[in-house]
Amino acid sequence: MVSLVALIFWGSLSLLVWTYFGYPLLMMLWARLGSRPIAKDDYLPTISVLIPAYNEADVITKKLDNTLELTYPAEKLEILVVDDGSTDGTAELVRRYEDQGVRLIQQSTRGGKIGAVNRGFENASHEIVVLSDASPIYEPDALQKLVRNFADDAVGVVVGTLAVWDSETGVAKQAGMYWRYESALRRWESQTGSTVAVHGNMFAIRRELYRPLPITTINDEFSIAMEVMRQGYRVVFEPDAISYDEASATMQDEFNRRVRINAGRYQALFSSGYLRAPNLGIAFRLFSHKLLRPLAPLFMILVFITNGLGLLLSLTQSSNLFLLKTWWWGLLLAGQVAFYGLAWLGWQAEQQGRRKGIWLSVPYFFVSTNYAALVGLWRWQRRSQKVTWAKRSVSETK
Repeated sequence: MVSLVALIFWGSLSLLVWTYFGYPLLMMLWARLGSRPIAKDDYLPTISVLIPAYNEADVITKKLDNTLELTYPAEKLEILVVDDGSTDGTAELVRRYEDQGVRLIQQSTRGGKIGAVNRGFENASHEIVVLSDASPIYEPDALQKLVRNFADDAVGVVVGTLAVWDSETGVAKQAGMYWRYESALRRWESQTGSTVAVHGNMFAIRRELYRPLPITTINDEFSIAMEVMRQGYRVVFEPDAISYDEASATMQDEFNRRVRINAGRYQALFSSGYLRAPNLGIAFRLFSHKLLRPLAPLFMILVFITNGLGLLLSLTQSSNLFLLKTWWWGLLLAGQVAFYGLAWLGWQAEQQGRRKGIWLSVPYFFVSTNYAALVGLWRWQRRSQKVTWAKRSVSETK
């Protein structure tokens, strides 16, 4: 019993430390000692900007204005909006831009994002397709910086940087911290081969490499990227191609978004079989970055339970349980209780509309996102996560 408790405790704690600290540290060192350069050049291919949209009336005109104002050569750019059965007038707003070259592809009934993406690729005609959600705003030269990576024939997908608007809410600030952490990890992964983390704000792919996905697909960008890696191409991150989006207005919005992401991650890794990676390097990244991360809440629960059992056993038996004395077990358990207590206080502060300092918002964000991973696992097992996506409310920009 003593050995089993210690084994589970140390194993779960080690996996948590590896997931959040060990793997990023290894990738950082790997990038510094053995980088695999990308042959960037002033490459200007033709681009189709593809925007799947559902009830985006509040942001679609701003998005189209921004896209039309980009400094990329207009003769090499086409803009397609696939309206997935919107009921708020999104299609009517897009039609106002048809005389400026914007093409509207309208679906009368709502079928989900991947259905809209598949339809968009059927109509795209240019060399590179840039997938974009309807809310992100691009820097004027973002497309030039994004597609210069395609001068390297080994590159099949390029993702840009997501910069989160600062706001008055702690959620926005911690989302920004999270993205800075993720961006650094994606940069190191790219420098050593391919990143396995992508997002829908700025996602570019060689059109010839796209493979239509089943309409049940939840995480479309990740699945598209995995199909490209299966064909032997690199998926890389371009830190200088910047898009801006707003953080979720409330943790509930962020929670709902992460539940969907995690349900889709399990679907892609297991139901779609992407965990069977094309090579050991990709398999290692998937295991460390995309599999262990959503399993983190299970490790957290195991660490907490075995910590309590370890304290109890150390009080009743003359064993130090792998060199840990009773006071160490007590200190570790007290630290966990304090951390989760701060997360609860952060939740209380949000419920009451009060500002959360970093000492509350960081534990709250961490615990909430890991709880979302647990719910995502439950929905994947029950096949209850919807394919259709809903608009989230967003915080007001400063």
